[in-house]
Amino acid sequence: MGLIRNSKQTTQAIDFEGIKKGKIHPSDIDAVLEFDNRALILIEVKRKGNDLPLGQRMLLERIVDKWEVGIVLKVEHECYNTDIDIPLKDCIVTGVYYKGKWKDYNDDLKDTLNRIGKAFSIKKLKI
Repeated sequence: MGLIRNSKQTTQAIDFEGIKKGKIHPSDIDAVLEFDNRALILIEVKRKGNDLPLGQRMLLERIVDKWEVGIVLKVEHECYNTDIDIPLKDCIVTGVYYKGKWKDYNDDLKDTLNRIGKAFSIKKLKI
């Protein structure tokens, strides 16, 4: 089960009904890494082939744009059995947002994170 304390609780959806106005409603972020108040990496996990909705993409971009090193990683999984937890380590990075630009990407998450750590001298980011 890894780092998840109670995976059954993660299957509980949060219903945003009543906390929205038109198209504006709360959003979530699947994973966050922060290093020494200098670098922020946001990770959004989607099923293979699914895009980030416009509002969520804009939210993620606006958050990381405020950081010295701010990066959004869009990662995809092919775990279609909803009875099994999605192993983040097996996800593939398919998009990277940095300094106002999205780039298509195709690499595993662990290698991508290690590459980011090396590129920005984030010694704590070595997996």
